[in-house]
Amino acid sequence: MAGSKHTIDTSFLTQLDRYAIPLSRRVSAVHTGSHQSTRTGSGIDIIDHRKYNQGDSLKRIDWNLYARTEKLYIRRFEEDKNLNMVILLDASSSMLFPDSTPNKFEYASTVATGVSYIVMKHNDVYTVATFADDVDYTKARKGRDDFLRTIDNLTRISVNGNTKLADCADSIYLRIKSKSMVFIISDFLDNLDSVRNAVNRLSRHELVLVHIYDENEMNLPETVDGAVKFIDSETNAEISFTVGPNFKKEYAAEYSKHIAELEKIAYDFKIPYFRVSIKNEPLDTVLKIIGEG
Repeated sequence: MAGSKHTIDTSFLTQLDRYAIPLSRRVSAVHTGSHQSTRTGSGIDIIDHRKYNQGDSLKRIDWNLYARTEKLYIRRFEEDKNLNMVILLDASSSMLFPDSTPNKFEYASTVATGVSYIVMKHNDVYTVATFADDVDYTKARKGRDDFLRTIDNLTRISVNGNTKLADCADSIYLRIKSKSMVFIISDFLDNLDSVRNAVNRLSRHELVLVHIYDENEMNLPETVDGAVKFIDSETNAEISFTVGPNFKKEYAAEYSKHIAELEKIAYDFKIPYFRVSIKNEPLDTVLKIIGEG
């Protein structure tokens, strides 16, 4: 898709203003920021909110926020903690599916933009690195101007090549100098050994897997029937099949098996794994993966 421009939805970003990215464990960084850890204390400043749960102290409800939203949120007082965020964004050819907007790359870029926006609003540092055959690792970003440049870069990037997650992890491992939060946003159409090796390589960080998919990848649509030529979007290899009910059933079973193996990798390494359809609202997806959805 070199030369064309990708569409990235930014319409929801301001709705993320009151959120922060919680850290399940301390993540060190060499930069100065204002991100807050999840170790709550009795600090003076209110830094973010979470939804009210039964049993929470009524004294901690933000009634001013309730007046605006008619929803109950708890004020969180937390100690300062810096955050170094690294987002690994799949830019291989398979991410250009489907032909309509948004395709998987555009949706993944929108999610990456939403996460980066939260980090930027807390004056912390983030990096968005795209990967396929090679890794495009840019310098750490911080502040509004860098954020706008990040969006512009994502709209113009060339999306092509093969998904090589293990090679990406090997390449980027030495570039991440301090313990960080690392999001991998991909369709994970890669060899499962490659995925496992990548997760193992990056497991010293606070790792999160975000699996982007289109519904038609799970179950072939009714229009796919009879003699059909399939073209691998990453290698351009062609293969012909006669597609009928049995073929579709076997295809769905193989895809489900692939998902189950991805879930097992996440389970084995005790890391979050989110499967997200490109039909989902980007706001809902961002809130879900940061633990606020």
